[in-house]
This record gives sequence, structure tokens and C-alpha cells, in this order.
Amino acid sequence: MIVDLRNYRLGLVSNLSTAHGVVHQREGILVSVTDGEYVGWGDAAPMPGWSTSSLELVSASLAVAAANLETGIDATLDALEAVPEARAGLAGALADLTARRRGLSLSRSLDPGASASVAVNGLVSASDPAEAAADARRAFDTGIRTIKLKVAAGSPTLDLERAAAVRDAVGPDVELRLDANGGWTVPVALQMLDALAPLHISFCEEPVDSIAGIAEVGAASAVPVATDESARSVDDVAEAIGTGTIDVVVVKPSAIGGPDLAMQAIRLVREFGATPIVTTMVDSAVGVAHALHVAAASGVEMAHGLATSALLRDDVGESPPIIDGRMVVPDGPGIGVGPL
Repeated sequence: MIVDLRNYRLGLVSNLSTAHGVVHQREGILVSVTDGEYVGWGDAAPMPGWSTSSLELVSASLAVAAANLETGIDATLDALEAVPEARAGLAGALADLTARRRGLSLSRSLDPGASASVAVNGLVSASDPAEAAADARRAFDTGIRTIKLKVAAGSPTLDLERAAAVRDAVGPDVELRLDANGGWTVPVALQMLDALAPLHISFCEEPVDSIAGIAEVGAASAVPVATDESARSVDDVAEAIGTGTIDVVVVKPSAIGGPDLAMQAIRLVREFGATPIVTTMVDSAVGVAHALHVAAASGVEMAHGLATSALLRDDVGESPPIIDGRMVVPDGPGIGVGPL
């Protein structure tokens, strides 16, 4: 098999503000693997301020893996586990290649009962309450019925105003989630979630920056809590749900190491009676497609965080369409998406 690595840089329509800082662009590496007849595609794109690996480390790790792949796929993937975004790129390309060989979509390859479409949430990060409300309403008008609001990048007072404005804009029946990206302390998180509870918040991702802290908040909060960046591996996921006070686990295939490890994490979460939600890291069209297929195979009907392509000014390919708030899974072989 031949591995090819192609760097890309994608601008954002507008800057994305989170508690980790402001994201101005997305850089990554498209990974292709060919057997001479079929080609599989993967995406390796660490997020600055979120990922622990740099793009330079991911690139170097993939170069070594490409040279070593013929010595054994399993051993090569195992060697990449310390750099999960690199593993995600190669494991994704290999999974896509295998599905194309079998004539199956990746989602059906992962689970024969995979869904044909997946509900998605809208993402709102604007710091101005009126602008946040307008963004939420635009998502609502496209058929989206779940909104995720980024919080903890500004003052608590501003976040309360923003959340209230979004709730007013979309009405009482839309699911409203929060994502603090670990930006609060435990006391502040408890105070904020208590104040926000009357807005009927579904759950808050990463109210604080550790599994132990999130579990502490979850034990006392009026709002359910979720892990995201604190649970970066299958072992982390096991630790999180083992606390008994974390209700939701966000699984990012591009961050946990690829579709195979994402499915392991999803099965584990469901076995414990918690809810896995699949999201992207504002990935390229290839990364979004991988996350979509994993979400379709997850068996979870709640909205997943996949509607991020609209945040990009340009892309490496065409992302799957969203119709009435649901992203349609390509039914062709593999991920159904390739670079332009």
C-alpha cells in the first residue's frame, strides 16, 4: 500500500472564540492510502489550544508511519496512539479503503444497522448577545433543533445574557447545550449552572478542565455535565463514566484516534447507560465525513456536533448536505467524500 500526505490550510468565515482562545484557521494533513485499485482518505488536524500534539509532530509521526506501514498495520497504528490526531488520519484512511473494497459505506461497515441521516446541532460562539441570538435563529430556520452555545470565554454576566438571548431567539422547545471548554473553576461552574438551569439546559460540556472536576460538578449541579477534551482516549472515557456523575461523553473521532477507537468508546459509554455524542473539531470535509459515519453507526438519535463546515471559508471537498436539521450519510462506498 502507498500512503500519501497532503497539507492544507483552511480559513474561517469568522474567528471561533472558545475558552482555549480564538481559532483563526484550520490546518491539517489529508492522508490517502491506496492499494492500486481503491483509495481511502483520512484527516489529521490537531486543534491549536485543544490538542496536545502540534501539526509538526503529527506530520513527522505520519511520515514515519507511512514508511513502516508494510511491516504491519496493527503495529503501525499502535505506535501512533501517543499522537491520536495522526492515528485518526491513518486509521481513517485505512477504514475508508476497507469499506470501499467491500462496497459498503463506512457507517454500514462499522454497524450494518447504521442510520441514513443524523440530527445535528448548531454551534454559536458570538460574544455579543444579539449576534449570538441571530446566529441561533438562523440555525433554527434551517431546521436545526439543537443549539450548542460556547461559554466561559467572557464574563459570567455576559454568558448569562448570551444564553438568555439565545433561548428567547429559538423558543422553549429547542434543545440548548453549553460548552465551557474547561474555562470555569468548580465553584464558578456550580454557580453558573445553577443560574442557567431555568433556561432548561440539556447539558454542559467541560464545565471545568479535568474528569475529577467535571464529576464533582456533576454530583452537585442542577444541569447534567459532559466530558469532551478531558477524555482524550478510551481509557479516559472509561474513567469518566466510571464516576457515575457524568451523563454525556463527547467523542471526537479525529481526536481519539480514528473511527475504530471512537466506536470502542461509544460502545463503552452506552454499556454504562450514559450518552455518547459525536462531534468534529471543525474538521475538513473528509474529517466531517468520518465523524458523520461514526455518528450514524453510534445508535444515538440525539443531535451530534457535525454542522461545522459552514464555519470554513473554503474546504478540501464537499461536505455531506444538511436537510431539515439532519446530515445525510453518503450511501456510496467508503466515506463518500474525497478531495476536490
